[in-house]
Amino acid sequence: MLKKKRLYCSVLSHSTLDYLGQLPVEIAQHILCHCDHETLLTLSQVSSYWHWLTQDSALWRNLYMTHPHWGTRVRRKRRVPADVDYRYLYQQRFLLDRRWQQGDKQDRTLVGHADSIYCVQFDKDMIVTGSRDRTIKCWDMQGKCIRTLTGHYASVLCLQYDDAIMVSGSSDHTILMWNMRTFETIRRMRGHASGVLDVGFDDEIIASCSKDATIRIWGREDGELRRTLHGHRGPVNAIQFRGSRLVSASGDAVIKLWDIQTGQCLRDFVGHSRGLACIRFDGRRIVSGSNDNKIKVWDAETGECTLTCTGHTGLVRALHFDQDKIVSGSYDQSIRVWDIRTGKMLHNFQSCHSSWVFDVMFDETKIISTSQDQRILIMDFAHDMDTTHLV
Repeated sequence: MLKKKRLYCSVLSHSTLDYLGQLPVEIAQHILCHCDHETLLTLSQVSSYWHWLTQDSALWRNLYMTHPHWGTRVRRKRRVPADVDYRYLYQQRFLLDRRWQQGDKQDRTLVGHADSIYCVQFDKDMIVTGSRDRTIKCWDMQGKCIRTLTGHYASVLCLQYDDAIMVSGSSDHTILMWNMRTFETIRRMRGHASGVLDVGFDDEIIASCSKDATIRIWGREDGELRRTLHGHRGPVNAIQFRGSRLVSASGDAVIKLWDIQTGQCLRDFVGHSRGLACIRFDGRRIVSGSNDNKIKVWDAETGECTLTCTGHTGLVRALHFDQDKIVSGSYDQSIRVWDIRTGKMLHNFQSCHSSWVFDVMFDETKIISTSQDQRILIMDFAHDMDTTHLV
């Protein structure tokens, strides 16, 4: 079908007769709406009139909205500005996708922590990191440290924040809740018998896991312990939950799926040959990283391992994924990008850090990672681009 469209548009552009020029504008643009973006760009060079026709925002909106991924993003937005220039938006998205495909990025490094950096989260305005130096630091996107938070008595191992609160876990066995407007501590939650290795929360609950092999569920509003999940035979290194389902990854090499409301373990996922270090869950798929140097993708409903990614030569310490790709960080000091459908390694960014990679996160424009080398690395795929209008 695509070849037929290109052939048809090629005939239009190379004919001695100006077919489009003889047609009403509405019909000409209806014909052009069947062209892909490369053909539109070619046709725009035929004449000034054809150039004018191909600038129509409706053509580019149709192209954008029918794209398998970009259109989904627009439809998920509650409000899209009425004056969006879809031609410009398409060009920016196309350039950004090509940079991801080619690994075309610019690296920036942030320095400020006095020891290993174990965790990171960021949004469009701010980066937040937790460190073995017992502090949490907030950075602006220009790389300036805008705030340093103290309160933990040992390493900050994990954190998560939203607009209202941040929750952090530490080697001091406690969980701190912070007010993200005043940056003051709201409460300290005690209960774990060892270091708190991962945390997560939604509007109602906070979940935490620990080296003590337990998972604890707390009330977000009052900080009261609601439930303790027992079942793992080793440290629970990572958790993530969606709705009432929580997944956990342990040093015992087992992934467990839990019902938070009942505390029941619904399923074990067995396949890694060594302990697990990280896990991510979107409600349907589970992606795990292990000390066997492998990444596995699982169907949460059936328990089936649907994909195994091999290539890392050290423990897979951190990962993050979306509908297209997985980004992983390892003790082999590399950050790698994988196709989540085929398992193919798309990029192997070597020597990103001079020591173990502890955490990694990405969005549509960048990858940010942290390491034992005390550095925060920003891989910027949108360098020199205007991303303010990306939808």
